[in-house]
Amino acid sequence: MKKTLLSIFLLGWGLSLYAQEKTSLNWYSVSSSETILSWGSVKATGLETSDIVRFSPVFNYAVTFHKDFNDKMGFYFGLDLRNVGLITELNDSVRVKQRTYNVGIPIALKFGDMKGNLVGLGINNEFAVNYKQKTFVNEEKAKTNIWFSDRTNIYLPAAYFEFKSKTGTYFRFKYYLTDYLIGENQAVNVAGVNYRPTQSTLMYLSVGFMLDNRKILE
Repeated sequence: MKKTLLSIFLLGWGLSLYAQEKTSLNWYSVSSSETILSWGSVKATGLETSDIVRFSPVFNYAVTFHKDFNDKMGFYFGLDLRNVGLITELNDSVRVKQRTYNVGIPIALKFGDMKGNLVGLGINNEFAVNYKQKTFVNEEKAKTNIWFSDRTNIYLPAAYFEFKSKTGTYFRFKYYLTDYLIGENQAVNVAGVNYRPTQSTLMYLSVGFMLDNRKILE
C-alpha cells in the first residue's frame, strides 16, 4: 500500500518537472514534505474519552503549481498526500488509533515576499483513500486496513494557515471542517466498550520544507 501511494506521488512530481520545463506562462512547481502532529476532540456516548497527539512523519508529500501576481502576492494549487488521524483512549484499558491517507487538492493565496518570507491562506479538498485502525485492549492489538472505508467521511475539507521562510522551511496549521469519523459505522465493541462517537474534530500542526523545482532544472 505504501509503495502504491509513494509511486503516485513520484509520478506527480515527475509530471510537474515536465510541465515546468514546457510552460511559458510564468507558472512554476514546488515540491514539499512535512511532519505532522495531529489531534482532535472526540465525544462518544457513554464514554469519557481522552485524546493523544499523533506523530506522523511519513508519507506527507505535495506538488503545487504557483503563479506570482507580483512581488507581494501569489496563488497556488496542487495535489498532495497526507497521513492524518486520531488516537483516542476510551478508558484505562482500551485505546484506538485511527488514520487515513488522504489525497488532497490544495488551493491557496499567499502574501509577503514571493522570494522570501510569506504567509498562505488556503483550503484543501481531501479525500480519504485508505483507512487503518488499531485497537489496543490491555496492550493486545487488533488491526484493520481498508480502502475507501465507510468508518470515516470520504470527503474531508479543511482550511489552513501557513508561514514559509525564505529558506523553504514552513509551519502549517490545518483544521478539518467536518467530523472525521462516522459514528454509526465504528467497529469497536470490546471489553464492555461500545464506541460510537457523536463528534470527532481533527486538526494538525506541521513543519515541512518546500523546494522550488526551478532550482532542479537550472
